[in-house]
Amino acid sequence: MTASTVRRAIAPALLPALLAAGLAVTAPKAAEAQRWTLTYRVHVGGVAVLDARAELALTGDRYSVGVDAATDGFLGRMFPWETRSRSVGMIRPDGPAPLRHTQVSTLRGSPRNVTLEYDGRGGVRAEVTPPPQNDDREPVPDALLRGTEDPLSGVVGVLLAGLRGEGCQRTVPVYDGRRRYDMLFADEGMRLVGASRNSVFAGAARQCRVSYTPIAGYNRKPDSSFWRRGGEEQRPPVDVWIAPVTTGGPPLPVRLETDSGLGSVVIHLTGATMDPQTAERPAAEAPAQKR
Repeated sequence: MTASTVRRAIAPALLPALLAAGLAVTAPKAAEAQRWTLTYRVHVGGVAVLDARAELALTGDRYSVGVDAATDGFLGRMFPWETRSRSVGMIRPDGPAPLRHTQVSTLRGSPRNVTLEYDGRGGVRAEVTPPPQNDDREPVPDALLRGTEDPLSGVVGVLLAGLRGEGCQRTVPVYDGRRRYDMLFADEGMRLVGASRNSVFAGAARQCRVSYTPIAGYNRKPDSSFWRRGGEEQRPPVDVWIAPVTTGGPPLPVRLETDSGLGSVVIHLTGATMDPQTAERPAAEAPAQKR
């Protein structure tokens, strides 16, 4: 098992799905800005491998969301990996309009960073380290970038649409700085999440299944040894269960599951708090805390 293998086992669940954490709140009035902080524990093949934290600052017309995660304990010493993702944007009648997205990751001391800047007219400018061509990726044509969203902003739109009674059925065009793909959300209806010592939640929750349609930017020689169904363009679907964690509270992601070459990946909600928040204060920039 290599550090790259561990990263690939965790990232498909964390980055497209855990990025949703804290976003399923109704947009409050501008004077009622809020901050939600959610904590999660990630298990791979039945073994707890890391903690993750998601934070959201939301007003009537602006959102700011961040996700931090890092391997810890024995795994962290063998395969040190950490990631921090941030997105900010405006909430418009037709959905989120991203302004800026950053992802800063380190794998065994090697940085893998992305910055996306949006011009408000459908265009996006990317700065990526190391450059995608260094990974032997096919280029993403400029024509495929217009109208795309970063993964965090894409999930914002899905969950806010669900709160308007539209469910989670939706297709989101995503560009993450390296890959261009569509995220397809399917509403699987209400399900019962059983009690677990690993989670603070048990009860009825709406299940949303997230699958992926690869478009461009993938490795020319995919590593088929990890994914059970092919290279990185063949991501397994991710199931996300969403429900209120407090009486009368907003729905939040309470459990996430996907598959990997190392076994099942299960992400449990371990804590959820809401604090009064001013409109100007963004999601915290603190790094993920290692245990």
